[in-house]
Formats: sequence, structure tokens, C-alpha cells
Amino acid sequence: MAGRFFSLARILFASLSVYALCSVCIEAREARADEATVTVGRAGPRPPPHQPDALASDAGDDDSSRERERTRDVYRAPFRLQLGPSAITTGRGLGMGLGVAADFGRGTVGARIAAAWMRAERPSEGDTQASSVLASGLAQYTGELTLDLNKHGPVHPVLGMGFGVAHVSKSGTSGNAGVGIARLAIEYAIGLDDADVRIGGSITGALPGPMDRELPDLRPYAIVGGNIAIGF
Repeated sequence: MAGRFFSLARILFASLSVYALCSVCIEAREARADEATVTVGRAGPRPPPHQPDALASDAGDDDSSRERERTRDVYRAPFRLQLGPSAITTGRGLGMGLGVAADFGRGTVGARIAAAWMRAERPSEGDTQASSVLASGLAQYTGELTLDLNKHGPVHPVLGMGFGVAHVSKSGTSGNAGVGIARLAIEYAIGLDDADVRIGGSITGALPGPMDRELPDLRPYAIVGGNIAIGF
């Protein structure tokens, strides 16, 4: 009887030992799993949730900034001085000289005053006329309204119309004539931050009007010039 009881107790003890060992193994596995989970959590913060609206807004802001930078207008001075060579012709030759001007305005519409001093054109070979109708030289003083066809950007096509006075010198005498002018110019702005510097060229057509009797044969002429303009 005691032997049977001892055998039963031994079987029960063995069963309890196996049960306890299994329980310990299961708890150890769960603990390791929990530790692994905690370790992963400590390795770094979770990535933020996807925010498409914020990303789209940032991309839009970058595009807007780049567009504003690309279309940023260069500095345009309200007053610019011009200086450059000029040449005058009535179709018989060229007479060289010098031109100066002052431009006013930074918008589409502006104003300009100009002066040019030129020698008489040299007739081409084979010309049968004794001398040029411009005599020994011409000085022109004009004022005009200008129209800048592209006030934004570096290239500026400019149209001008106005009137002025032409003084023609002859040997021993001289005469004056009123002239109406039309001018076409192309200017390129270099694009400095604090100065309006441009280079360009122009062609001006002049139509004589009322004149002194010393200039009965004065006829229309054209002036071609190049210039550099500096504004502050």
C-alpha cells in the first residue's frame, strides 16, 4: 500500500515538475518577446503619418519661390544717360558724329531729350553732285515720347516720336529747320542690382519742316547710332 502511494506520489511529483517547467519556459518566451518589443520601440521614433497636404503645400511654396526668382525684374532707373557714336545719311553716304541723350521713366511710357553733332556725309564715288545737302555738318536737338514694348526682362524694344530743331552749317552761313522724328531702338539691360546699365542701337528718321531760306534743298535724312546707357 505504501509502495503504491509512493509510486503515485512520485508520478504526481514528476507531472507537477513537468508542468512547472513548461510554465517557466512559456513565461520566459513571453518575457523575451516583450523585451524585444520594447527594444524595437527604443531604437527610434515611429515615422510620422503621411501628410500629403503638407507635402503638396511645401512643393507649391518651392515652385512659387522659384517662379518669383525667375521673373524678378531687374533694376530700372528713373533717369538714364546715354552716349555713343552716330552716323547721318541722306542716301549719298555717311557722316560720322556723336550722340547724347537722357531718358526719363521706368514704366512703359517715358520721355527722352537728345542731341547729336555730325559731319556732312561723304558722297560715294561716282556721285555727280558737288556737295551734300547737309553742307559741312548738322546738329540736331530733339525731344520725344517713348514707348517701351517690354518693360520686364532684359530686352527692351523702344518706339519714340517727337520733334526738334536741326542746325545746318555752311561755309560762311548757317540755317535752322524744324524736324519731326520717329525712332526705333533695341536695348539690352545687363541686369546689375544697383544700376541700370544698357547697351543698344537705334535708327531715327527725320522729316524737315519749316526752315530758313538758306536751306531750300534740305531733304529727309536718317541717323543710325549705338549707345551705352547708365542709370542710377
